[in-house]
Amino acid sequence: MATQATILEHPCGQCDGIVEPELVSIYPSSEVCLDCMPKAEIERLEKDLNQVQRLDRASLTQIPLVPGWEVGLHYRASRLISGDFYDVRAEGSRVTLLLGDVMGKGIPAALLRTGLQGSLKALIPEVSSPAAVLEKANRYFLDSASPGRLATVFYGSLDADSGELRYANAGHLAPLLRRACGDWDKLDSTGLVLGAIENATYVEKSVQLDPGDILALFSDGFTEAENSDGEIFDEQHIARWVDTDPDAPAQVIASTVADQLARFAPGEPSDDRTLLMVKRA
Repeated sequence: MATQATILEHPCGQCDGIVEPELVSIYPSSEVCLDCMPKAEIERLEKDLNQVQRLDRASLTQIPLVPGWEVGLHYRASRLISGDFYDVRAEGSRVTLLLGDVMGKGIPAALLRTGLQGSLKALIPEVSSPAAVLEKANRYFLDSASPGRLATVFYGSLDADSGELRYANAGHLAPLLRRACGDWDKLDSTGLVLGAIENATYVEKSVQLDPGDILALFSDGFTEAENSDGEIFDEQHIARWVDTDPDAPAQVIASTVADQLARFAPGEPSDDRTLLMVKRA
């Protein structure tokens, strides 16, 4: 585990503990830890985090339209404050595909998610290499997280003109790629989860997406969902429901998979569920 020597500890003004690094990274003037924070302040903090998340979601309600491409999205949070985060943005012919998950629950994880997502948004326009983006994001994460905090991130940079996808993967679930011929491939991890070690390095890989190909990115809220018989909605289930109608629009495919998961494991989800379907027309 990383030493996190770069973190400056901020002693709590009311107990012998320290103010959580996640809290300091977002609110540098914080003087007390979460355990000592008055209930009214906790409620205000939760309200602020929820507002940030609502604004993030609102900015992504309109998936960018890129000629020759379709993107379908399903997102459902299990809690008011979510650990999953995602981004799809287009700048000219370059499309950013981002999906991540901060491990843990509650306000510290939500603070860390907010900070990490903001860091990635700032890095991506400035750094061309997906691997370099994750290396810098890992350093930010270690500087702003309590020891033991981890996050997974898949970041892909798609050239919409050529169909080349350059990507790096920090321990996130491997996206599935369905070829137009019906074959399936995996885009495996290219490095450790964020927060595991200092000076982590990531390998950049690339894959060609041709007309009719479908790329599925998802969080573990999909592949670890369990029904009453103890069965898991694994990757084979995702592939099965994509295969039922691969010629459908990307949003229809994403909704079909999500609907089948809801039937498989009804009720409130125990984890956030995020699914992105990227299809080349």
